[in-house]
Amino acid sequence: MVTKLLTAVALTLICSHAALACDGSSNMPAHYIDITFDTDSSVISSTELSRLSMWSGDMHKRFPIIDTVWLVGLAEKNERDAQQLATRRAENVMAALGQFSIRGEKSDFMGHIFKPDEFGQSGRRVEVNVSPGCPDHCCPNLNPIPRTH
Repeated sequence: MVTKLLTAVALTLICSHAALACDGSSNMPAHYIDITFDTDSSVISSTELSRLSMWSGDMHKRFPIIDTVWLVGLAEKNERDAQQLATRRAENVMAALGQFSIRGEKSDFMGHIFKPDEFGQSGRRVEVNVSPGCPDHCCPNLNPIPRTH
């Protein structure tokens, strides 16, 4: 009798887990920081390294799970070996993030030659995007739609 009861309870718990579908997204919105560089350089300055370190620490405090790390290294077209420079910048920032233990389940980077826009931004930078994750890829639904009966 006790064995049947325990079996029934175990099956109920197993089946209820499948019935409780994730109501939220699989990860949270991305957080980002731009790391800037001197002309023709892929060396991260001490100022930018300090900023990246502080930002990484903040990410760790706020989000214990990192789902995705995506970097876009940029170089301006007039910089020496611009495409390779953009890629080296991204590689160096990815290495620094690794030292700060910012590693995602999915991580990648690319280099790109910057095309100036109307905002006047510098193309000598790496755009760092980090998407925090949630346990079992199921974040709480922060904007639930009220269910009608």
